[in-house]
Amino acid sequence: MNDHPRGDAGTRAASDAAVAQPKLGEFSEAWVRERARRLYEEGEARIDLNPGGTALIVVDMINEFVKPHWSPYWVPQATAAVPRIRRVIDAFHDAGLPVIYLAYEIGQRGLNTPVTDKLVPTTMDCGPWVKDVWQEVVFYEDIAPQENDLVVLRHSYSGFYASELEPMLRSLGMTTVVISGTLTNFCCGATAREAFWRGFAVIFGSDINATDDDEMHEAELRVLRRGYARIMSADEIVSELRRASTPVGSSAEDSENQELVRS
Repeated sequence: MNDHPRGDAGTRAASDAAVAQPKLGEFSEAWVRERARRLYEEGEARIDLNPGGTALIVVDMINEFVKPHWSPYWVPQATAAVPRIRRVIDAFHDAGLPVIYLAYEIGQRGLNTPVTDKLVPTTMDCGPWVKDVWQEVVFYEDIAPQENDLVVLRHSYSGFYASELEPMLRSLGMTTVVISGTLTNFCCGATAREAFWRGFAVIFGSDINATDDDEMHEAELRVLRRGYARIMSADEIVSELRRASTPVGSSAEDSENQELVRS
């Protein structure tokens, strides 16, 4: 994390607060509501892509969620996000940075998941398909891990719950994580929150995370923007990563031209 102000939104928010800052005991309801709106919609965390310490986390891009028409858990928006996520993965590979896939897995007769998992509505109607889904981890073929990518199996919403993710990130020397995948407001959001709580700087992709309800996607982005992460699009992530990774004496435009030649 950096200590310098960043972006027009952050500067504007700071200047607005400085212009009309009430004294203690004089905060109106309108003032606090406007402050909350501004932070949810315009806040920008002071987090940069660290070229030597940033890992990409790809959450649950598995057949149950991504393969069209295959399961009741299919998230069409996740399928649509595959090309954008693929582009970010390729940029991380080009920069020599880690790509870590997370996948939801039920094993040990279901004893490796929280007992409360069976008590919430999202699992209550899965009876007719329970013998056919979640039995084997299969990544969607268009976005499957490559040879040097890492895979972490997890058993609850958060990628950090009872998993190897944090030790792997620490061993790799990572200080920042970029979160992508599905579902925005469940596993992706939970992983972003736990990363923040454990001291990792978090970048959350606005168009490389997806859920099954557009309003819930936007609501989750608002919460994360205010208190947990810097929100960036795929294009912004790729551009900033290229700028940060470009050797002295070269330019990001040179790197993009080289990619076009390769493709």
